[in-house]
Amino acid sequence: MNNQTEVSIICTCYNHEKYLRTCLDGLVMQKTSFPFEIIVHDDASTDSSAEIIREYEQKYPDLIRPIYETENQYQKNKAIIRQICSAKASGRFFAFCEGDDYWTDPMKLQKQYDFMNAHPDYSLCVCSTKWIDQLTGKVKPQGSTEQDMDVPLEDIILEKNGRIFIFVSYFIKREFYDNFPTWRFPIGDYPLSVCAALHGKVRMLASPMCVYRYHAAGSWTQNMNGDAQRKRISERMIEGLEDLNRDTEGKYEEVISKRILRHRYTEALMDHNFQAIRQDSKLYEMYRGRKMFYRFSDRLHCASPKLFHMMNKLLKRED
Repeated sequence: MNNQTEVSIICTCYNHEKYLRTCLDGLVMQKTSFPFEIIVHDDASTDSSAEIIREYEQKYPDLIRPIYETENQYQKNKAIIRQICSAKASGRFFAFCEGDDYWTDPMKLQKQYDFMNAHPDYSLCVCSTKWIDQLTGKVKPQGSTEQDMDVPLEDIILEKNGRIFIFVSYFIKREFYDNFPTWRFPIGDYPLSVCAALHGKVRMLASPMCVYRYHAAGSWTQNMNGDAQRKRISERMIEGLEDLNRDTEGKYEEVISKRILRHRYTEALMDHNFQAIRQDSKLYEMYRGRKMFYRFSDRLHCASPKLFHMMNKLLKRED
């Protein structure tokens, strides 16, 4: 075994005391034939997250490389991974795990590392991921494939089969993160996968090796549940997609336009403006193409948002 760090695991944390030990246990248990490090960034948590990280730092001094903030960097609009964590990371590959998610397979890093080394034309390797709704305890029917497969760029742009892979499963060549474009997307994992697919192939391994906590306390999914927030996310997604279209000189304009249309539909829906959907032929065609239940749901959402959200909560509780 050489002494050069091959993989940097980047773990970001903010008020994740409830989940953090499970997360860190999944990282330190990795069995590899190569050296790796774990960069753990605590963004000035107000709970006991920093104390838990110090506990693991003392127990695993050869693995844990902590960063403790005294002021919240996210609130200062800092790109935590790109501007802070990557500066401390020394691996030629990056893997990721946010503090409320976790890995379940001690061979995850080794499997992805072996694939990427054996296939230099690939830029990103992901894997099947179990989605667990923290509100209901239910496992969502997303995040998995029955066999190893390549995922084409067009499917990634459209998220054709839903979000079949997610950040906790990413294993990427560092070079694509260091040269990340300044697209105006509101999230980091989606444009990262697009960027990787523009420069190489993307492989998804069927083996389920990690867990994504959906609706975890303080998570992105929990914070983005309101209509106003979701509308703003769609607005910013459109901005990012326009940047992508410009930088690729219109090469993927057809598929990008389809994705933009979906976000325009969401904008109108979150604005409770069914008239905007009816008056736009493309949006109305999208509405007409939805299943009857979802057409009814969309009309209710626009006509009576409070009733819609009340019924939505009841349906989730019954599920």
